[in-house]
Amino acid sequence: MSTTTIILNPWAGRGKAGRRQAALEAALQSAGIAYTLVRTNGRGHATQLAREAVLAGSDAVIAIGGDGTLNEVVNGVVEGNQASGRRAAFGVIPLGTGSDFVKVLENVAADDIEGGIRRILENRRRPIDLGLVEVPGQVKRYLLNAVGAGFDAQAAAEALKFKRITGWLVYYLAILKALINYKAFPMKISFRDEVVERRMMFCTIANGRCQGAGFWLTPDAHIDDGQMDICMVDMLGVIKVLQYIPLIQKAAHTNLPEVRMERTPLIHITCENDLPVAIDGEVVSTTARDITVTACPGIVDLLH
Repeated sequence: MSTTTIILNPWAGRGKAGRRQAALEAALQSAGIAYTLVRTNGRGHATQLAREAVLAGSDAVIAIGGDGTLNEVVNGVVEGNQASGRRAAFGVIPLGTGSDFVKVLENVAADDIEGGIRRILENRRRPIDLGLVEVPGQVKRYLLNAVGAGFDAQAAAEALKFKRITGWLVYYLAILKALINYKAFPMKISFRDEVVERRMMFCTIANGRCQGAGFWLTPDAHIDDGQMDICMVDMLGVIKVLQYIPLIQKAAHTNLPEVRMERTPLIHITCENDLPVAIDGEVVSTTARDITVTACPGIVDLLH
């Protein structure tokens, strides 16, 4: 087997990744890269494929798709590394709808196949952090970019329902739809030696800086500082939500009275009501009442 495995989600970006497979393979062959390309066939398949690739001897596993695909692949790479005692690298060529994770990377752009090829050839590796998300009895999974609890997760769920619309418009429509039915419940958020307890619109814990195709909720986050950045937002009315959206897109929200920003290696959230939870844009629970996120410093190498 080749030392580079390409995992492509053909449905990412509303089918954009699949449509660009021929151009991707032509670029790989032109660059003289020995590779194996496999396509995903459903949710969770990319994690399985990545784990199998590492166990079979791949030195690098490249995710082709959106943030959800990147998340599945990096989870599989970590699982494979832990099972084999190896240190296979994780690479990205983002061809998704939002491609938010790469906005924290200086030398990586969305839809840039040639840049991805260059990173494979140069094989420069950078240890990065992940966050381990645990919902007892439901979820134990690493986040690459961010996990949201509350309204932002509800909006992510609504975004998945739009099948014929792409880009930022999906997220605007999802926010408006989520606003109609979402109810904010009291959350108890514990970090370091502090506890915050009140009705929250949402709490986002992030490794990256941007979520939801252009919302810079945690603009000062770093992927190699051993910390998770937190954005906590009190319950807001519809008018204020609409007023604040442009501020979040400009990362100008961090000093608003309803917003609190923190940084910590460990955070614990509890709620007496069911909360929706989304990891890297994918809804993983709609009934979470106990959520723990732990920073995992330098757990995987990124090709950069």
